[in-house]
Amino acid sequence: MLSMLLFIFAVSAAVASVDTTCGLNVLGSLESTKSSRSKYALVYIFSCALGGAVTGLAIGLINFLLKLTVVDLFQNYILVVLLALLLCVEFVHKTGILPSGNFIVPSEWIKHAGYRSAVLWGMILGLGFITLQVGVLFHAYILVSLFAAPWWLSLLAGAIFGIVRGTVFSLPLTRSIVFRMLEIRVRNLTLLSTVRQAASKLLLIGSIIWIIFY
Repeated sequence: MLSMLLFIFAVSAAVASVDTTCGLNVLGSLESTKSSRSKYALVYIFSCALGGAVTGLAIGLINFLLKLTVVDLFQNYILVVLLALLLCVEFVHKTGILPSGNFIVPSEWIKHAGYRSAVLWGMILGLGFITLQVGVLFHAYILVSLFAAPWWLSLLAGAIFGIVRGTVFSLPLTRSIVFRMLEIRVRNLTLLSTVRQAASKLLLIGSIIWIIFY
């Protein structure tokens, strides 16, 4: 059950990350790169997957250690409480209080987008925790990853997070949809942010119910 939730949150967090400054900069760099866009995208996706796998491996090691403690006996209760807290934070729009990186992509990487910047950018965004995260889905993914067993699932989920994050930013169809959603306003938010927030709340509510009644 937790294994399925892990991959759902990993993919969801990767897709949601397009609604960030870093995500939008990647979209812009793909539009302006003088390199082959397809090769640039492949380098970027591979690097993202590698960065995600590194984070997944680190979480997997912590996961392994937690299985050796009494925390393992109460993991479902802990998860429900922590996911409920994330849900509350999302509802009151205070996600900025959650731990997040603050790496700012150098402007040169955007103006001179080449394979070297694709590797660096991919690794950094694949790692996840270095850059700013919007909403709570990335934090939910990390929490579930800490408790899902066996430990190597965290490694696999991290790689998938990176692949999906890189692919979402790289597909021409995705870029056109994202740009269109950014042009539509829903009150004081873009349609992209509105959809992301609604999906986050539904996923968290569904996950909490699933863990309690599984």
